[in-house]
Amino acid sequence: MKKLIFTLILSISGLSCLAQPKVVLGDPFKSSGLDNIYDFDAQICTAAPKGYEAFYISHYGRHGSRYPYTATVATALLDMLHEAGEKENLSEYGSGLMARLELFMEKAGNHIGELTDLGRQQQYRLAGEMAERYPQAFRKGAVVTAQASSSPRSILSMASFCTALARKYPSIRIDQFQGFAETQATAPNMGRNPLRIKGPGLGNPYRESPAEFMQRRFPEFTETVLGKMFRDPYAALGDRDVQYLMDHIYMLIGGMNSLPDGVRMDFSDIATPETLARMWELDNYQRFCEYIVYTASCCSVFKDIIERADARLALLDSAAGKLEGRAEGRAEGADLRFGHDHVLMSLLMIADIDSFGELPENPDELGHVFQTFRSPMAANLHFVFYRPKNGRGPILTGLSLNGQPARLSALDKELGISPDESAFYRWDDVKAWFEKRFSQLCD
Repeated sequence: MKKLIFTLILSISGLSCLAQPKVVLGDPFKSSGLDNIYDFDAQICTAAPKGYEAFYISHYGRHGSRYPYTATVATALLDMLHEAGEKENLSEYGSGLMARLELFMEKAGNHIGELTDLGRQQQYRLAGEMAERYPQAFRKGAVVTAQASSSPRSILSMASFCTALARKYPSIRIDQFQGFAETQATAPNMGRNPLRIKGPGLGNPYRESPAEFMQRRFPEFTETVLGKMFRDPYAALGDRDVQYLMDHIYMLIGGMNSLPDGVRMDFSDIATPETLARMWELDNYQRFCEYIVYTASCCSVFKDIIERADARLALLDSAAGKLEGRAEGRAEGADLRFGHDHVLMSLLMIADIDSFGELPENPDELGHVFQTFRSPMAANLHFVFYRPKNGRGPILTGLSLNGQPARLSALDKELGISPDESAFYRWDDVKAWFEKRFSQLCD
């Protein structure tokens, strides 16, 4: 009877309803969502506005590639396979999968959450490309500050980035920080953070829970995916949360992208490309429901960006910066922050970067604007500041997301700027817009 009901629902929903199928279908990286690997080939070098030069960069970056962030990525399914094996409920495929998962945990189990060598290499390369792209910001005496969340993978990402930057420009000053004081700029949504900003944030307009969304969009998951592993998938599932299980299977498959050759194993046979694309849509919706709640607390990252930028701008004409040449009196340099995907995705929604803040009426259309694969491992958001070479003119700001020009879509609408026009903003306009945004999102 259950099979008949699922078949009828499938005939109504169908794969054709998948949000953005052309984007994720058949692309093992994009369909991996937050486990997507940074695409260096997609970066675009944007020239400075005429008559201007870049002198300062404000950055928020996600840590680089890592091992699974939690052991349950594998054990959620492995425990289920073990239990089914004891009850002689495993298919031949399920028995082989259990053996592979056991081997995988032997290799990866002692490295949960750790930064991989690929993660370090990503940060080395990102730092090198920042240095090559904005050499005026790293002249002798320039000051770079770096902050990281308390996660070891964030701290090591910061260290890797700063090491590469120091090798390229040994005459600059680099200060690295990690402590409770840096929480507001790196991981402000921490539950134990007493400084956490409270407020309405962006509200979730959809009443469907992730579990309800899955039931409507992919009701046949138990049969099509678990049915390969178990003789009776419903008996194997028992009272387990199927949405929780799907989420961990999805992360297991995508997480292989980041692992070293000696550890990486191929679990893509668990799901066809079509099935993986559908799992991406479900995970994408779940992450949206989770991250939109953080939009109030994560306003503190933008507050830090504004505060530090204004401090740099105040030094442009200071006697300390021009005459004494003291490091603390230099406007040139960068302020770096290293954290996590949930913060970065919240920032994209807060600032409505490339329409991330849009909320479609139908949750089935959410994948057209909110896309987890745009926060890959080592993802980064830059505010690049430009000053007029002749000293006359406003300070301009350009944004880049993962090495590509980005826009403040809501600000474009407010200022009447066409998407075809220059993507450089007056800093005063950006700051005023953010202050208005804060008043809407924060207490």
